Amino acid sequence: MKNSTDPKQQAVPEDNGNPENTLEPGQTIKPQSTDQIQAEQQHIQHIQQDTDQYNKDMEDLSTSTIQEETDSQDYEPEKKRSVFKELLIWAGITIAIVLIIQNFIFQAFYVSGSSMEPDYHNDDYLIISKIPLSTFGITKLFGQKNIDINRGDVLVFRYPNSPETFFIKRALALPGERITIKDGVITIYNEENPNGLVLKEDYIDPQYKTLGDIDEVVEDGNVFVVGDNRSDGGSFDSREWGQLPQQNITGFAKLRLLPISDLTFITNPEYSK
Repeated sequence: MKNSTDPKQQAVPEDNGNPENTLEPGQTIKPQSTDQIQAEQQHIQHIQQDTDQYNKDMEDLSTSTIQEETDSQDYEPEKKRSVFKELLIWAGITIAIVLIIQNFIFQAFYVSGSSMEPDYHNDDYLIISKIPLSTFGITKLFGQKNIDINRGDVLVFRYPNSPETFFIKRALALPGERITIKDGVITIYNEENPNGLVLKEDYIDPQYKTLGDIDEVVEDGNVFVVGDNRSDGGSFDSREWGQLPQQNITGFAKLRLLPISDLTFITNPEYSK
């Protein structure tokens, strides 16, 4: 039997434009085994898991970064508020300390005028003590009538007839004492000196004598003050306007701070008999 081949009857593969589906003469399609299919599916599954894990990690990282930035933004204002609060507290404490010192312990004053020359001069800078006044504020509750004042104390006080004006004078006669001024001589009468104590004032300029004609008893709650400048018109004091109410006293001069050349602690003179 003659074997004839009819070209029209040969099988010609269909060309659909996809080269992967085009077979060359002599090629055949070999089907995949079940193991190969499962391996490929597992490989694809691993890739998908890795992709999902990567996406999740990136999302967590982004969320963490946003949270850190938010926390940082919240922390800065809180930190600033805390520092500002501490500054306010320290400022309040400082102001309170200054007020306590100034009202109950010490205060500074400049001398204005010449009523205390030759001992104290214009623009001398004095530190005055308020401790006797603070102490009296307590003891008067138990019946004490007078502030603890010593003869010779240099007092800073409000002028009784014009309380906004401060004076500086020396205490010479204390409550209950009789003081006389005659012919330039000051004499104090009290229980210790019933015959009179003539004050020897080494701090005044000897070329001047104390003017005035005084004979009076100092009342409780008062003190008799005189300036060291005994020249005519040198001091306006108790000889003219009367006894000083102790309630007007601001403090006791204890330290001359300026000028530096005259820096000294202030002590009371000793009045000889």
